[in-house]
Amino acid sequence: MKTLILSQPNDIHASAVVEALARKGAEAVLWHTSDFPSRVTETVSIVGGRRSVRLRGPELDVTESSVTTVWNRRPALVLDELHLHPADREFVELGCTTFRRSLLDTLAQRAFWVNPQRAIERTSKLRQHQFALDVGLEVPDTLYTNDPGEIRAFLREHPGQVVYKPFNMTAWRDDATYYMTFTSPLTEEQLVEDELLRAVPGIYQVRVPKAYELRVTMMGRRAFTARLLSQQTQGGKIDWRKAQEELRMEPFELPADIARQCFALMRKLDIVFGCFDFIVRPDGRYVFLEVNQAGQFLFVENAAGLPLLDAFTEFLIQGSVDFDWSPDRVGLRYQDVLGPALQRMKRDLASHVQQPEGTWYEGPREQREDVTTGALAV
Repeated sequence: MKTLILSQPNDIHASAVVEALARKGAEAVLWHTSDFPSRVTETVSIVGGRRSVRLRGPELDVTESSVTTVWNRRPALVLDELHLHPADREFVELGCTTFRRSLLDTLAQRAFWVNPQRAIERTSKLRQHQFALDVGLEVPDTLYTNDPGEIRAFLREHPGQVVYKPFNMTAWRDDATYYMTFTSPLTEEQLVEDELLRAVPGIYQVRVPKAYELRVTMMGRRAFTARLLSQQTQGGKIDWRKAQEELRMEPFELPADIARQCFALMRKLDIVFGCFDFIVRPDGRYVFLEVNQAGQFLFVENAAGLPLLDAFTEFLIQGSVDFDWSPDRVGLRYQDVLGPALQRMKRDLASHVQQPEGTWYEGPREQREDVTTGALAV
C-alpha cells in the first residue's frame, strides 16, 4: 500500500501529511510535480497489450501498480526557460500540458483519488452553484457577466448590497505594498468604464447578512466544522481572509442535513474531499458560498483544535469515503509534525524546482522580469 502525493516543494500541507503518514507506519511518496519536465521523466508505455507507467526523478521512482491512494494536492509543471527558444515555448508548453493532463486522467485507475483530475478541471464556481441548488443548498443571488448593462442593473436593483469577486485570486506589488484580490463591496459609482467591464468577466453577488461563517472540511462523508467569528473582527467582516491574525475559530456541530447536502454536492462534482465555506445568517439559514477541492485545512486545526491531520491521514490510508475514525482515537496532531515538516520543506525547496513567482511587480523593468521568472520572492 502506497500513497502518492502530487504537490510542490513549498507546500507545508504535503510535507506535514508525509511526516504524519510515516509516523503511522504508512508508505508515502511526495512527487514534486514541478520538477517536470526538466528533472523528472514521466513515461507511459503500452506494449503487448499491457500498459505501464514509470515516474523517475530526484527521490522518485514509482510504478503505477504500486499506488493505492493518490492525493492530487497541487500538481504543477515548470518549463526550463533557459533552454527554450522563445519561438518554441508555446509548442513545448502545449506538449507538456497535454501529456500531463492525459497522464493524470488515466494514472492508477484502481487507486483511491483525492480528488480525480477530471473532477478538478470541472469544479468551477458556476458548476458548484448549479449543483448546490440541485441538492437543496441555498446560494446567494449572483450575477456572472461581462455585460456592463447587466452589472449596472444588478447594482441598482440591490443598492449598497452587492459585493464583487474575481474568478481567480491574483496578486501584484510595488516596493512598498503587496496587493491581493478579496471580496469587496461595490457600488455603481465605483465601476470602471464599460470597455474594462467587458474585458474581464466578474462575479457580482448580493451581500448575505452574517451571524458568523463556517469552514467545513469534508473528508468523504465526515464533516469537520469550525465556526469563524468573522463579525467580531475589524477587517474581516466581508472577507475573513483579510483578518486571519485576529480571527477566532471554534469547533461547531454541523446539522446532519447540511452535511448530507455537502456530500451530495461532492458526489455530483465527483470529488471526495473539499473545504466548504458557508455563511450562517442571523435568522439561522445556511448559505453556501463555494467548495475548494484542494483547500487548506491545517490552519483550522491550529485555530479551532480540530484533529484534521490525524483524520486526513486515516482517510488516505483507508482509501474510503466511509473510513473508520474516531475523535477518541486521535494519534497525532499537526504540532507534533510541524518541526520535521518545515525541515523537509526547507530541504525540498533547495533540491527541487519551484513554481515561478506569479506576482506582477509594478517597478523598474529589470526587477519586474526577475519577479515573473521567480528570481525575486515576495
